[in-house]
Amino acid sequence: MKYLTIVRHAKSSWDQPGLADHDRPLNDRGSHAALAVATFINKTYLGGAETPLLLPKPDRLISSTALRALGTAQIMREVMSLPTEALLLESRLYLAEAAQIMEAVHGLDESWRHVVLFGHNPGMHEFVERILAREHVSKMPTCTAVLMAIPTAHWGLADWSTAQLIGYITPKTLERRFPELYKGISRADGDD
Repeated sequence: MKYLTIVRHAKSSWDQPGLADHDRPLNDRGSHAALAVATFINKTYLGGAETPLLLPKPDRLISSTALRALGTAQIMREVMSLPTEALLLESRLYLAEAAQIMEAVHGLDESWRHVVLFGHNPGMHEFVERILAREHVSKMPTCTAVLMAIPTAHWGLADWSTAQLIGYITPKTLERRFPELYKGISRADGDD
């Protein structure tokens, strides 16, 4: 079994007109949302805060080269207490379509059991919709994380319509469920 987590980058800043799309950093809400989602994943699934380990710790975090995706990945790497070398950049994930994301998955090192990919919509959402066997994810607002199990021993054999949904986490869901912990990490309308 392989485990794949897909994360859409957190909310980015539009404060600098003329800044290239690739170079937009996270805004404050995006940074807070990335910290919240990472903390929830770490405590709920990865044995953080002395909870049972439900999934193997990620072997690698692989990010689009866009600053907003990399910023999201760096926050999550720190929360998960992974070494710096666990975070890799993959230029093919920048604005990638679903088929390009699947190519990246097929090329993952077979010794890795759990990988987290950071990228962009609409490709990330389309990828999740196509790889899940039965579940559907209606949308992926910024900083959404989708945790999946892929029923194969080899990344190269991952295929469409085979993955099992383990978790779907959005900043809005965390804010609604735990308002005392995660206030202000999503927009009121939830449409980030």
